[in-house]
Amino acid sequence: MQVNNFPFAVRMIGFAEDEASAIAASFVREQGKGYGYFRLLDDNLQDPDLYLVNADELKALVTLSDLTPSNVRPALLVGALDVELPYPCLIRPLRHDRLFEALDALVEKRADALSRLDASGVVSVPERRRRDRLDLDLTDPSEYQRMRVRDSTAGGILIVDKNPAFREYVSDLLVRFNLPVAWVNDENKAIELCRSQDIAAVLVNTSIPGIDSYRLCQEIKQASAVQSIAVIFLVGKPFVYDTERAREAKVDGFMNKPIASHHLLSVLKKFMPALSR
Repeated sequence: MQVNNFPFAVRMIGFAEDEASAIAASFVREQGKGYGYFRLLDDNLQDPDLYLVNADELKALVTLSDLTPSNVRPALLVGALDVELPYPCLIRPLRHDRLFEALDALVEKRADALSRLDASGVVSVPERRRRDRLDLDLTDPSEYQRMRVRDSTAGGILIVDKNPAFREYVSDLLVRFNLPVAWVNDENKAIELCRSQDIAAVLVNTSIPGIDSYRLCQEIKQASAVQSIAVIFLVGKPFVYDTERAREAKVDGFMNKPIASHHLLSVLKKFMPALSR
């Protein structure tokens, strides 16, 4: 089975930071020795290729249930299970050689599922739920409030970039949705546009000279006519995403450049319900 050798994105769920960092470090050490993997940070809005889940944390298992893993986007559990779940599981202490063996097996299974979908002409989407979900609600009430506010959001997209090329790319991508896509290359213009127009999402290229992306996000959030406006950073080297500053500025997340069209569309759908109708 031939599989692309680019690193696969792994979303870790429910791990303590020290264990998650140790696993991520092993991904870095093993780059170039087989299938590559990298950890998606919590604020990274890219869809994962695989889920890695701490089975000792009930909330992590509930989260996984809501995500509906499939052969296209499989899950690997780490820990001791008190309930029977249809996912491979590694017991602790976690040996990294066994971790990579298990991840590689899932990548092979994923590649086979994708090739079957391609051959049949079926669009790759998460499988419909075939099992009862874990009937526990551990969601913070504030998250429900955030979702209710965001569901009412309608408006266009603003691109903050040094040139309009990416605006044209996004406009072409969303042409069938009939949503306006604006472009500015200046902080003041971005804030003014968000104040005067209904902008649902702002995509900020963090490499623009002279613009403090965190400050811009904070000012957009304060000035926006749309209460639930989403601000997403488009990050490339040498920019280092500062999680603490991002939290203070209320950044909604980031995407690494270059950005694939299907990843961008998937992220925008999370913040703009109109794209999912």
